[in-house]
Amino acid sequence: MPASDLSREQCRVLKREIQSVIESANEEDKKGALFNAEVEDGKQNSELYFMESGDKIRFFYEDIPEKDSGNLMSEKPLNKIGHALHYWNNIFREYSLEYPGVHEVLRSLEYVRPTICQSMYIFKREKVGGAVRPHTDGTFLISSGPVIGFWIPLEDATVSNGCLWFIPGSHNQEIKSFYERSQESNFQAMKLRNPQQFQEDGFVPVEVKAGDLVLIDKAVIHKSEKNTSENPRDAFTFHVNESFNSDWSKLNWLQPTGSPASFSVIYDDSDKKDVTNA
Repeated sequence: MPASDLSREQCRVLKREIQSVIESANEEDKKGALFNAEVEDGKQNSELYFMESGDKIRFFYEDIPEKDSGNLMSEKPLNKIGHALHYWNNIFREYSLEYPGVHEVLRSLEYVRPTICQSMYIFKREKVGGAVRPHTDGTFLISSGPVIGFWIPLEDATVSNGCLWFIPGSHNQEIKSFYERSQESNFQAMKLRNPQQFQEDGFVPVEVKAGDLVLIDKAVIHKSEKNTSENPRDAFTFHVNESFNSDWSKLNWLQPTGSPASFSVIYDDSDKKDVTNA
């Protein structure tokens, strides 16, 4: 097993820990907001609770009719918890910011000063876990430098429970669509500039086992379908931005706040001679 993968027991540790996060949160924290990644104009795009969550742990719920969530008892089904688990929670920090396998992967990709710009625990609950429309991560995380996603399923990810689908080779294409803070909202809400349509017949499903690391380039086109199975498809994911010699767009929804949980530095090799003399 590669050092960057997680064992099934480590997956169980993360699943237990997210339950602790939920149980320890007060009722005010758990009120949360709706999140819908299936449509272009999800409610989160203009919700300050979402826009200001980059350095916090916040709760986001599936945006579905109440009648469709009846099989999940009386509670609203969670869509995800984010976006700073990597810093504020010791267990998630151990498996992201401080995980040796993550450092190994990033150094192999020649990242110099990588930072975690966001981390999320994604719940793709049985029967109601929502679809994620085709997109590139670079549409939401706009940077002149590399950005890569670390995506780790905590159960086997299959076509029926909502595995990822990719268009092979699309990482070589130019990113043309960008979600940006809009001037008309006083930069407090997002709007999609230059929407793109993707050919559905180009996607290939990628089924993986629990704990297998999937690396997602910022330009690769990917999606996931609704979970129609009887099994959940939880995942832990975080995005890494190369902060060395790169510019982070001031129109990104995610902006540095000055908190150590905001764009947390994984390591800094910028003082090495072979970098400074390059």
